[in-house]
Amino acid sequence: MKANSLALVLGSAFLLSGCLLDDEPQLRVTHASSDAPLVAITLNGKMVGGLEEVDYQAASGFLNLEEGTYNVGVEALLPGDEKVEVIGANLDFAPDMQYDIVALNNAAAIEAVVLSRESIGPGAGEVRIDVLHAHPDVPGVDIYLTTEESIEGAQPAVGGLEFKVDDMALPVTVEAKTYRIRVTLAGEKDVVFDSGDLELVGGSDLMITAVPNVDGGAVSPVNLLVADGQGVLVLRNKEEKAAVRVVHAVDDAPEVDVLASDEPVDGLTLIAFREFRSLDLAPDTYDLSVAASIDNSLVVIEAPDTSFEAGTTTSIYAVGKLNSITDSTIEPLVIPEDLRSVALYSKLRVVHASPTAGDLGLVDIHASADGVFDETTAVLKGVDFKGTATLNVPAGTYFLAVILASDDTFTPAVEAMAMVEDGGVYSVVATDDFAGGLVLNVDNSAP
Repeated sequence: MKANSLALVLGSAFLLSGCLLDDEPQLRVTHASSDAPLVAITLNGKMVGGLEEVDYQAASGFLNLEEGTYNVGVEALLPGDEKVEVIGANLDFAPDMQYDIVALNNAAAIEAVVLSRESIGPGAGEVRIDVLHAHPDVPGVDIYLTTEESIEGAQPAVGGLEFKVDDMALPVTVEAKTYRIRVTLAGEKDVVFDSGDLELVGGSDLMITAVPNVDGGAVSPVNLLVADGQGVLVLRNKEEKAAVRVVHAVDDAPEVDVLASDEPVDGLTLIAFREFRSLDLAPDTYDLSVAASIDNSLVVIEAPDTSFEAGTTTSIYAVGKLNSITDSTIEPLVIPEDLRSVALYSKLRVVHASPTAGDLGLVDIHASADGVFDETTAVLKGVDFKGTATLNVPAGTYFLAVILASDDTFTPAVEAMAMVEDGGVYSVVATDDFAGGLVLNVDNSAP
Protein backbone atom coordinates (compact mmCIF):
# COMPACT_ATOMS: atom_id res chain seq x y z
CA MET A 1 0.00 0.00 0.00
CA LYS A 2 1.36 3.43 -0.93
CA ALA A 3 2.28 5.61 2.03
CA ASN A 4 0.62 9.00 2.44
CA SER A 5 2.94 11.98 2.19
CA LEU A 6 2.46 14.77 4.71
CA ALA A 7 4.33 17.20 2.51
CA LEU A 8 1.95 16.63 -0.39
CA VAL A 9 -1.17 16.91 1.75
CA LEU A 10 -0.10 20.01 3.63
CA GLY A 11 1.50 21.77 0.70
CA SER A 12 -1.76 21.84 -1.26
CA ALA A 13 -4.09 22.83 1.54
CA PHE A 14 -3.62 26.06 3.31
CA LEU A 15 -5.15 29.47 3.56
CA LEU A 16 -2.81 31.50 5.72
CA SER A 17 0.93 31.39 5.98
CA GLY A 18 3.88 33.71 6.37
CA CYS A 19 7.18 33.63 4.55
CA LEU A 20 9.67 31.88 6.77
CA LEU A 21 12.15 34.63 7.60
CA ASP A 22 14.90 33.22 9.81
CA ASP A 23 15.66 36.42 11.69
CA GLU A 24 12.10 37.28 12.74
CA PRO A 25 10.01 35.68 15.48
CA GLN A 26 7.35 33.40 14.05
CA LEU A 27 4.00 32.63 15.67
CA ARG A 28 1.49 29.85 15.03
CA VAL A 29 -1.89 29.55 16.80
CA THR A 30 -3.89 26.30 17.17
CA HIS A 31 -7.47 25.76 18.39
CA ALA A 32 -7.35 22.51 20.41
CA SER A 33 -10.28 22.94 22.84
CA SER A 34 -12.89 20.44 21.64
CA ASP A 35 -16.00 22.03 23.19
CA ALA A 36 -15.04 25.68 22.73
CA PRO A 37 -16.69 27.81 20.02
CA LEU A 38 -14.95 29.38 17.08
CA VAL A 39 -12.38 31.91 18.26
CA ALA A 40 -10.76 35.09 16.97
CA ILE A 41 -7.08 35.90 17.56
CA THR A 42 -5.86 39.39 18.47
CA LEU A 43 -2.39 40.88 18.81
CA ASN A 44 -2.19 44.06 20.91
CA GLY A 45 -5.97 44.37 20.69
CA LYS A 46 -6.14 44.16 16.89
CA MET A 47 -7.71 41.28 15.00
CA VAL A 48 -5.23 39.16 13.05
CA GLY A 49 -6.23 38.95 9.39
CA GLY A 50 -7.33 35.45 8.45
CA LEU A 51 -7.83 34.45 12.10
CA GLU A 52 -11.24 36.03 12.68
CA GLU A 53 -13.06 32.66 12.87
CA VAL A 54 -10.76 29.81 13.88
CA ASP A 55 -12.57 26.51 14.33
CA TYR A 56 -11.58 23.53 16.43
CA GLN A 57 -8.73 21.50 14.90
CA ALA A 58 -7.61 24.48 12.82
CA ALA A 59 -4.27 26.30 12.98
CA SER A 60 -2.64 29.25 11.33
CA GLY A 61 0.51 29.14 9.29
CA PHE A 62 3.54 30.88 10.74
CA LEU A 63 3.02 34.61 11.18
CA ASN A 64 6.12 36.82 11.08
CA LEU A 65 6.38 39.34 13.92
CA GLU A 66 8.79 42.01 14.94
CA GLU A 67 10.82 41.34 18.06
CA GLY A 68 9.12 42.54 21.26
CA THR A 69 6.30 42.03 23.74
CA TYR A 70 2.76 41.39 22.46
CA ASN A 71 -0.58 40.99 24.15
CA VAL A 72 -2.04 37.84 22.62
CA GLY A 73 -5.81 37.44 22.97
CA VAL A 74 -8.22 34.64 22.16
CA GLU A 75 -11.88 35.69 21.89
CA ALA A 76 -14.75 33.19 21.91
CA LEU A 77 -17.43 33.94 19.30
CA LEU A 78 -20.92 33.66 20.81
CA PRO A 79 -24.48 34.04 19.46
CA GLY A 80 -25.57 37.56 18.61
CA ASP A 81 -22.08 38.58 17.44
CA GLU A 82 -20.91 38.68 21.06
CA LYS A 83 -17.21 38.16 21.76
CA VAL A 84 -15.67 37.21 25.08
CA GLU A 85 -11.93 37.12 25.70
CA VAL A 86 -11.09 33.70 27.16
CA ILE A 87 -7.30 33.92 26.96
CA GLY A 88 -5.10 36.98 27.31
CA ALA A 89 -1.36 37.02 27.91
CA ASN A 90 1.64 39.32 27.45
CA LEU A 91 4.36 37.33 25.71
CA ASP A 92 7.91 38.18 24.67
CA PHE A 93 8.96 37.18 21.16
CA ALA A 94 12.66 36.94 20.34
CA PRO A 95 14.37 36.79 16.93
CA ASP A 96 15.31 33.43 15.39
CA MET A 97 12.59 31.69 17.41
CA GLN A 98 9.35 29.87 16.58
CA TYR A 99 6.38 30.03 18.96
CA ASP A 100 3.27 27.88 19.17
CA ILE A 101 0.27 29.08 21.14
CA VAL A 102 -2.20 26.24 21.63
CA ALA A 103 -5.64 26.91 23.16
CA LEU A 104 -6.55 23.68 24.93
CA ASN A 105 -8.50 22.03 27.76
CA ASN A 106 -12.27 22.03 28.12
CA ALA A 107 -14.01 25.34 27.45
CA ALA A 108 -14.73 25.87 31.15
CA ALA A 109 -10.99 25.70 31.88
CA ILE A 110 -9.55 26.84 28.54
CA GLU A 111 -5.93 27.93 28.70
CA ALA A 112 -2.96 28.62 26.47
CA VAL A 113 0.18 26.53 26.28
CA VAL A 114 3.16 28.32 24.72
CA LEU A 115 5.94 26.30 23.11
CA SER A 116 9.15 27.86 21.82
CA ARG A 117 12.02 26.48 19.77
CA GLU A 118 14.87 27.82 17.69
CA SER A 119 14.22 28.50 14.01
CA ILE A 120 16.75 25.91 12.94
CA GLY A 121 15.27 23.75 10.25
CA PRO A 122 16.20 20.07 9.82
CA GLY A 123 18.58 18.83 7.17
CA ALA A 124 17.46 17.58 3.78
CA GLY A 125 17.37 13.98 4.99
CA GLU A 126 15.85 14.72 8.38
CA VAL A 127 12.50 15.57 9.95
CA ARG A 128 12.12 17.63 13.12
CA ILE A 129 9.05 16.74 15.19
CA ASP A 130 7.59 18.51 18.20
CA VAL A 131 4.62 16.99 20.03
CA LEU A 132 2.00 18.33 22.45
CA HIS A 133 -0.44 16.15 24.39
CA ALA A 134 -3.65 18.24 24.31
CA HIS A 135 -6.35 15.78 25.45
CA PRO A 136 -7.42 16.68 29.01
CA ASP A 137 -9.09 13.31 29.66
CA VAL A 138 -6.23 11.04 28.56
CA PRO A 139 -3.31 10.27 30.92
CA GLY A 140 0.34 10.14 29.85
CA VAL A 141 1.10 8.53 26.50
CA ASP A 142 3.97 6.93 24.60
CA ILE A 143 4.45 7.79 20.93
CA TYR A 144 6.12 5.33 18.57
CA LEU A 145 7.71 6.08 15.19
CA THR A 146 8.48 2.70 13.67
CA THR A 147 8.40 0.80 10.44
CA GLU A 148 7.66 -2.57 12.03
CA GLU A 149 4.25 -4.23 12.11
CA SER A 150 4.48 -4.72 15.88
CA ILE A 151 5.71 -2.36 18.60
CA GLU A 152 6.28 -5.14 21.15
CA GLY A 153 10.06 -4.84 21.02
CA ALA A 154 10.20 -1.14 20.18
CA GLN A 155 11.04 1.83 22.36
CA PRO A 156 8.87 4.95 22.10
CA ALA A 157 10.29 7.95 20.28
CA VAL A 158 8.59 10.06 22.96
CA GLY A 159 7.82 8.37 26.28
CA GLY A 160 5.48 9.31 29.12
CA LEU A 161 4.22 12.53 27.54
CA GLU A 162 1.72 14.18 29.91
CA PHE A 163 -1.16 16.55 29.18
CA LYS A 164 0.01 20.08 28.21
CA VAL A 165 3.64 19.42 29.28
CA ASP A 166 6.44 20.87 27.15
CA ASP A 167 8.71 17.84 27.45
CA MET A 168 12.44 18.52 27.70
CA ALA A 169 13.17 15.71 25.21
CA LEU A 170 11.30 17.57 22.45
CA PRO A 171 11.61 18.31 19.63
CA VAL A 172 13.16 15.14 18.22
CA THR A 173 14.92 14.77 14.88
CA VAL A 174 14.53 11.55 12.90
CA GLU A 175 15.61 10.21 9.54
CA ALA A 176 13.24 11.06 6.69
CA LYS A 177 11.46 7.87 5.61
CA THR A 178 8.16 6.03 5.94
CA TYR A 179 6.88 5.47 9.48
CA ARG A 180 3.77 4.48 11.35
CA ILE A 181 2.85 6.86 14.16
CA ARG A 182 1.30 4.86 16.99
CA VAL A 183 0.11 6.09 20.38
CA THR A 184 -0.36 4.02 23.53
CA LEU A 185 -1.00 4.84 27.15
CA ALA A 186 2.35 5.29 28.92
CA GLY A 187 4.03 1.97 29.65
CA GLU A 188 1.49 -0.07 27.67
CA LYS A 189 1.54 -1.66 24.23
CA ASP A 190 -2.16 -1.54 23.32
CA VAL A 191 -2.37 0.92 20.43
CA VAL A 192 -5.07 3.63 20.70
CA PHE A 193 -4.00 5.48 17.54
CA ASP A 194 -2.36 4.12 14.39
CA SER A 195 -1.66 6.40 11.43
CA GLY A 196 -0.86 3.61 9.01
CA ASP A 197 2.16 4.07 6.73
CA LEU A 198 3.12 7.72 6.47
CA GLU A 199 5.94 9.26 4.48
CA LEU A 200 7.85 11.89 6.46
CA VAL A 201 9.58 13.99 3.82
CA GLY A 202 13.11 15.30 4.35
CA GLY A 203 13.35 18.91 5.49
CA SER A 204 9.93 18.86 7.17
CA ASP A 205 9.56 20.73 10.47
CA LEU A 206 6.40 19.35 12.07
CA MET A 207 4.31 20.28 15.10
CA ILE A 208 2.00 17.41 16.13
CA THR A 209 -0.81 18.11 18.60
CA ALA A 210 -2.87 15.19 19.95
CA VAL A 211 -6.44 16.47 20.46
CA PRO A 212 -9.80 14.95 21.48
CA ASN A 213 -11.51 13.13 18.63
CA VAL A 214 -15.10 14.38 18.56
CA ASP A 215 -15.64 13.62 14.86
CA GLY A 216 -18.29 11.36 13.42
CA GLY A 217 -17.41 7.66 13.36
CA ALA A 218 -14.77 8.08 16.06
CA VAL A 219 -12.81 4.94 16.94
CA SER A 220 -9.64 6.39 18.49
CA PRO A 221 -9.96 8.92 21.33
CA VAL A 222 -7.50 11.24 19.58
CA ASN A 223 -6.75 12.91 16.28
CA LEU A 224 -3.32 14.30 15.47
CA LEU A 225 -3.04 17.84 14.13
CA VAL A 226 0.08 17.97 11.98
CA ALA A 227 1.30 21.49 11.20
CA ASP A 228 4.28 22.34 8.98
CA GLY A 229 4.37 26.14 9.21
CA GLN A 230 2.11 26.64 6.20
CA GLY A 231 -0.94 24.56 7.02
CA VAL A 232 -2.40 21.85 9.22
CA LEU A 233 -3.64 18.34 8.48
CA VAL A 234 -6.06 16.41 10.69
CA LEU A 235 -4.42 12.98 10.79
CA ARG A 236 -6.88 10.26 11.78
CA ASN A 237 -6.46 6.75 13.06
CA LYS A 238 -6.44 4.37 10.09
CA GLU A 239 -9.50 2.53 11.40
CA GLU A 240 -11.74 5.60 11.71
CA LYS A 241 -15.25 5.36 10.31
CA ALA A 242 -17.87 7.72 8.90
CA ALA A 243 -21.16 8.50 10.64
CA VAL A 244 -24.28 8.33 8.45
CA ARG A 245 -27.78 9.40 9.52
CA VAL A 246 -30.95 8.60 7.61
CA VAL A 247 -34.08 10.67 8.29
CA HIS A 248 -37.53 9.65 7.04
CA ALA A 249 -39.34 12.95 6.35
CA VAL A 250 -42.04 11.80 3.87
CA ASP A 251 -45.40 11.80 5.61
CA ASP A 252 -47.24 9.56 3.12
CA ALA A 253 -44.52 6.91 2.77
CA PRO A 254 -44.37 3.63 4.73
CA GLU A 255 -41.39 2.31 6.62
CA VAL A 256 -38.27 2.09 4.49
CA ASP A 257 -34.96 0.22 4.30
CA VAL A 258 -31.62 1.54 3.12
CA LEU A 259 -29.94 -0.81 0.66
CA ALA A 260 -26.28 -1.01 -0.31
CA SER A 261 -25.70 -2.88 -3.59
CA ASP A 262 -29.34 -4.02 -3.32
CA GLU A 263 -28.87 -5.57 0.13
CA PRO A 264 -30.50 -4.13 3.31
CA VAL A 265 -28.00 -2.40 5.60
CA ASP A 266 -28.09 -3.75 9.16
CA GLY A 267 -29.30 -0.98 11.45
CA LEU A 268 -30.95 0.98 8.62
CA THR A 269 -34.15 -1.02 8.10
CA LEU A 270 -37.78 -0.43 9.10
CA ILE A 271 -37.24 3.34 9.38
CA ALA A 272 -40.55 5.05 10.13
CA PHE A 273 -41.74 8.57 9.28
CA ARG A 274 -40.16 11.22 11.58
CA GLU A 275 -37.46 8.77 12.66
CA PHE A 276 -33.71 9.46 12.74
CA ARG A 277 -31.43 6.45 12.36
CA SER A 278 -27.61 6.53 12.65
CA LEU A 279 -24.84 4.11 11.77
CA ASP A 280 -21.04 4.19 11.54
CA LEU A 281 -19.75 2.87 8.22
CA ALA A 282 -16.31 2.14 6.84
CA PRO A 283 -15.23 5.09 4.67
CA ASP A 284 -15.90 4.01 1.10
CA THR A 285 -18.11 4.54 -1.95
CA TYR A 286 -21.49 2.82 -1.85
CA ASP A 287 -24.32 2.19 -4.29
CA LEU A 288 -27.22 3.20 -2.05
CA SER A 289 -30.96 3.07 -2.51
CA VAL A 290 -34.06 3.45 -0.36
CA ALA A 291 -36.95 1.03 -0.72
CA ALA A 292 -40.20 0.13 1.00
CA SER A 293 -39.58 -2.26 3.88
CA ILE A 294 -42.53 -4.42 2.89
CA ASP A 295 -41.11 -4.90 -0.62
CA ASN A 296 -37.53 -3.93 -1.45
CA SER A 297 -38.36 -3.96 -5.16
CA LEU A 298 -40.30 -0.70 -4.59
CA VAL A 299 -37.34 1.67 -4.77
CA VAL A 300 -38.01 5.38 -4.20
CA ILE A 301 -34.45 6.76 -4.05
CA GLU A 302 -31.36 5.67 -5.96
CA ALA A 303 -27.97 7.13 -4.98
CA PRO A 304 -25.13 5.27 -6.71
CA ASP A 305 -21.48 6.16 -6.04
CA THR A 306 -22.18 7.82 -2.70
CA SER A 307 -18.91 8.42 -0.83
CA PHE A 308 -18.33 8.87 2.88
CA GLU A 309 -15.00 10.02 4.29
CA ALA A 310 -13.51 9.01 7.63
CA GLY A 311 -14.32 11.39 10.46
CA THR A 312 -17.37 12.93 8.80
CA THR A 313 -21.07 12.94 9.65
CA THR A 314 -23.60 13.01 6.81
CA SER A 315 -27.38 13.23 7.13
CA ILE A 316 -29.52 11.91 4.29
CA TYR A 317 -33.12 13.09 4.47
CA ALA A 318 -35.81 11.46 2.37
CA VAL A 319 -38.08 14.37 1.37
CA GLY A 320 -41.01 14.91 -0.98
CA LYS A 321 -44.23 12.97 -1.54
CA LEU A 322 -44.85 9.32 -2.36
CA ASN A 323 -48.26 9.95 -4.00
CA SER A 324 -47.83 6.68 -5.86
CA ILE A 325 -44.75 4.77 -6.91
CA THR A 326 -45.25 5.99 -10.48
CA ASP A 327 -45.79 9.61 -9.36
CA SER A 328 -43.29 9.86 -6.53
CA THR A 329 -41.40 13.12 -5.86
CA ILE A 330 -39.26 11.58 -3.12
CA GLU A 331 -35.61 12.59 -3.33
CA PRO A 332 -32.55 12.66 -1.07
CA LEU A 333 -31.46 15.81 0.75
CA VAL A 334 -27.81 15.32 1.74
CA ILE A 335 -26.43 17.52 4.52
CA PRO A 336 -22.82 17.47 5.77
CA GLU A 337 -23.15 17.84 9.55
CA ASP A 338 -21.11 19.34 12.37
CA LEU A 339 -22.43 17.72 15.55
CA ARG A 340 -19.56 18.90 17.75
CA SER A 341 -20.86 19.99 21.14
CA VAL A 342 -20.03 23.59 22.11
CA ALA A 343 -20.23 24.29 25.84
CA LEU A 344 -21.26 27.95 25.58
CA TYR A 345 -24.40 27.59 23.45
CA SER A 346 -26.64 25.07 21.71
CA LYS A 347 -26.82 24.32 17.99
CA LEU A 348 -30.10 23.95 16.10
CA ARG A 349 -30.06 22.50 12.61
CA VAL A 350 -33.24 23.73 10.86
CA VAL A 351 -34.48 21.72 7.85
CA HIS A 352 -37.40 22.68 5.59
CA ALA A 353 -38.76 19.30 4.49
CA SER A 354 -42.39 20.28 3.83
CA PRO A 355 -43.21 20.16 0.10
CA THR A 356 -46.72 21.52 0.72
CA ALA A 357 -45.35 24.63 2.43
CA GLY A 358 -42.76 24.85 -0.32
CA ASP A 359 -45.51 25.04 -2.94
CA LEU A 360 -47.01 28.02 -1.08
CA GLY A 361 -43.82 30.09 -1.09
CA LEU A 362 -40.86 30.93 1.07
CA VAL A 363 -41.15 30.57 4.84
CA ASP A 364 -39.56 32.24 7.84
CA ILE A 365 -38.40 30.35 10.93
CA HIS A 366 -39.40 32.03 14.19
CA ALA A 367 -38.24 31.52 17.77
CA SER A 368 -40.08 33.13 20.66
CA ALA A 369 -39.76 32.92 24.45
CA ASP A 370 -43.53 33.28 25.02
CA GLY A 371 -45.16 31.75 21.94
CA VAL A 372 -46.08 35.12 20.43
CA PHE A 373 -44.68 35.69 16.95
CA ASP A 374 -44.09 38.92 15.05
CA GLU A 375 -41.50 40.48 12.76
CA THR A 376 -38.94 40.57 15.59
CA THR A 377 -39.03 36.80 16.26
CA ALA A 378 -37.83 35.68 12.81
CA VAL A 379 -34.42 34.04 13.15
CA LEU A 380 -34.16 32.69 9.60
CA LYS A 381 -35.88 34.36 6.66
CA GLY A 382 -36.77 33.31 3.13
CA VAL A 383 -36.29 29.55 3.49
CA ASP A 384 -37.33 27.43 0.51
CA PHE A 385 -38.17 23.72 0.42
CA LYS A 386 -35.01 21.71 1.18
CA GLY A 387 -33.39 24.79 2.69
CA THR A 388 -31.30 24.25 5.81
CA ALA A 389 -29.19 26.27 8.23
CA THR A 390 -27.61 25.93 11.66
CA LEU A 391 -28.48 28.43 14.42
CA ASN A 392 -26.36 28.98 17.53
CA VAL A 393 -28.62 29.91 20.45
CA PRO A 394 -28.28 30.25 24.24
CA ALA A 395 -29.82 27.61 26.46
CA GLY A 396 -33.51 28.09 27.20
CA THR A 397 -37.07 27.21 26.27
CA TYR A 398 -38.20 28.35 22.83
CA PHE A 399 -41.44 28.27 20.89
CA LEU A 400 -40.48 27.51 17.29
CA ALA A 401 -42.71 28.14 14.30
CA VAL A 402 -42.70 27.95 10.53
CA ILE A 403 -44.62 30.91 9.08
CA LEU A 404 -45.13 31.85 5.44
CA ALA A 405 -42.93 34.84 4.63
CA SER A 406 -45.94 36.52 3.03
CA ASP A 407 -48.16 36.12 6.14
CA ASP A 408 -48.32 39.45 7.97
CA THR A 409 -50.58 37.88 10.64
CA PHE A 410 -47.68 35.61 11.69
CA THR A 411 -49.86 32.52 11.95
CA PRO A 412 -47.74 29.36 12.33
CA ALA A 413 -48.21 26.64 9.74
CA VAL A 414 -46.52 24.30 12.21
CA GLU A 415 -44.93 24.88 15.60
CA ALA A 416 -43.33 23.17 18.58
CA MET A 417 -41.76 23.94 21.93
CA ALA A 418 -38.10 23.10 22.46
CA MET A 419 -35.97 23.07 25.60
CA VAL A 420 -32.30 23.31 24.64
CA GLU A 421 -29.14 23.20 26.75
CA ASP A 422 -25.73 24.73 26.25
CA GLY A 423 -23.62 22.00 24.70
CA GLY A 424 -26.61 20.32 23.08
CA VAL A 425 -26.99 19.79 19.34
CA TYR A 426 -30.48 19.48 17.87
CA SER A 427 -32.30 19.12 14.56
CA VAL A 428 -35.65 20.82 13.96
CA VAL A 429 -37.47 19.53 10.88
CA ALA A 430 -40.63 20.89 9.25
CA THR A 431 -42.55 18.13 7.42
CA ASP A 432 -46.05 17.82 6.00
CA ASP A 433 -47.26 16.42 9.32
CA PHE A 434 -48.93 19.70 10.30
CA ALA A 435 -50.94 18.09 13.10
CA GLY A 436 -47.86 16.48 14.62
CA GLY A 437 -45.80 19.67 14.69
CA LEU A 438 -42.12 20.15 14.10
CA VAL A 439 -39.81 17.17 14.51
CA LEU A 440 -37.22 17.85 17.24
CA ASN A 441 -34.29 15.44 17.42
CA VAL A 442 -31.49 15.48 20.00
CA ASP A 443 -28.41 14.93 17.87
CA ASN A 444 -25.84 15.29 20.63
CA SER A 445 -26.61 15.73 24.32
CA ALA A 446 -24.88 18.33 26.46
CA PRO A 447 -21.91 16.78 28.31
